[in-house]
Amino acid sequence: MQTGPINLRVIASDRIFVSFVHGFASRNGVKIVENPGQGVSQLILDFPLMWAFGQLENMDSSERSRTIVVTQRSHNAYLDTLGSYHVSAVLDRGSEDDRLLSSVFAASIGLRTYKWRSGLTYMELRITRLLLKGLDTSGIAESLRVSPKTVNAHISNILTKLGHESRTQYLAALVGQYQD
Repeated sequence: MQTGPINLRVIASDRIFVSFVHGFASRNGVKIVENPGQGVSQLILDFPLMWAFGQLENMDSSERSRTIVVTQRSHNAYLDTLGSYHVSAVLDRGSEDDRLLSSVFAASIGLRTYKWRSGLTYMELRITRLLLKGLDTSGIAESLRVSPKTVNAHISNILTKLGHESRTQYLAALVGQYQD
């Protein structure tokens, strides 16, 4: 049972973004700490867009299971791509305090509360990660140790499921340059 304040480590590209969390923390009895540790939830602020991907790739699975990502995007495939790192939760920046607070409590014990939204498979989300990094078909195939034909089949499935005509259109939708 939790006694005392929940500890939260905020990971952001700039300290100014950490200040965005102080109001939430003081209203909800959450203590912002500098270092990770047992029972410490982690909050990654995905500002600028896609910044969280590099942070998640540098964490082990135990750290990611205690991590919440708050992002400025609300495209389901983008949220699922972040979720595919097996984080505790992914929230958009407009989330209410009670939703963020329940996510912080869940993350403190490593509970994953994220619910998939896009209908993409885990492999399709892994391919999306690599597309967002700028890899082409052969680079993705090499990274995943599959054939280029397999990569193209997965990309075709992604486009069909989400109603996009090209990779460019899909990626533009993920990062907010194209309206679905």
